[in-house]
Amino acid sequence: MLKSPPRPKARAIGSDDKAARRADILAAARQLFLEDSRQLPSAARIAEAASLAKGTVYLYFRTKEEIFIALLAEDFAGLLAEVHSGFSDAGQPDLLERFIQRYVAYLQARPELLRLDAMAYSVLEQNLDISQLRQFKLNLTEGLVNAGQLLDTTLQLAAGRGTTLLIRTYALTRGLWQSLDYPPNVRALLADPVFAPIRPEFQSELVQSLREYWHGAVTLQR
Repeated sequence: MLKSPPRPKARAIGSDDKAARRADILAAARQLFLEDSRQLPSAARIAEAASLAKGTVYLYFRTKEEIFIALLAEDFAGLLAEVHSGFSDAGQPDLLERFIQRYVAYLQARPELLRLDAMAYSVLEQNLDISQLRQFKLNLTEGLVNAGQLLDTTLQLAAGRGTTLLIRTYALTRGLWQSLDYPPNVRALLADPVFAPIRPEFQSELVQSLREYWHGAVTLQR
């Protein structure tokens, strides 16, 4: 016996209801993207997954790309929060190691972040109006600079150095991820042991790369 599709939810009226409805849309979009992160799901699929009418989605987001920029903004904010947590207590031992472990664990728990970011310039940002794009970039810049200032204070760095270290850290992360993000057919080919040198495991390779970069960079600074 076929199940009836879920009935669309009633229209949100109050601000709390609207915030919850927006969160439902984002959660549905995130789940669909995790199921197939090589392409963006349509607004219709997102609406269905959130038990909403398609038109309701467009009350909150004008395009599907706007939905995924919102997800990317959430994930970047969370990543910068991990930076704050990692460096907030200067008295803790192994400060750099604690930061690296938290940073890598966050990325591992949110596999959609790097793939969404890979789509940002070519897909997501191309479908935002200039005011939305500016706000996205401004929020990211402010969060990055704020986290960088914490690093300057905690690690006794020159002003602005912490922000530079974070930018380079993410560039290293993204570059390493893209170089190891083989498509399924290539991944199957590289399963042959002869290709082991060019298919290291991303997380462990990232940890080691960040250790080498951060310890070297901070030592040179001092």
